[in-house]
Amino acid sequence: MEQGAGERDGAERALNAYERLLAEDRRIRRELFRVRTGGAHAGLAMTILIVALTAAAGGARWALTAGGAVALWFTAALCTAARRGLRGRAAAMRGYLLTFGWGSWL
Repeated sequence: MEQGAGERDGAERALNAYERLLAEDRRIRRELFRVRTGGAHAGLAMTILIVALTAAAGGARWALTAGGAVALWFTAALCTAARRGLRGRAAAMRGYLLTFGWGSWL
């Protein structure tokens, strides 16, 4: 049975208004949650500043606790990236972005 000229499947099919709205919403969310290296560098700098202020105000024990928590988070992100198939520099970059990427949202 042959399809009519007005009916198309796949990429050739024109999107209706609802599908266009959903596609635009997905694009906006992807852009909102996109993490960039520059933002991760800012997150790292802020983390170092917070750990240094913690050391000055609360002593070495609290600074080691805060720094250890960040190191644990990075290790977990790195292991997760390695488990998903990334290796070497790609896994390290993914762990770095997952740990410090929040800096781009500030």
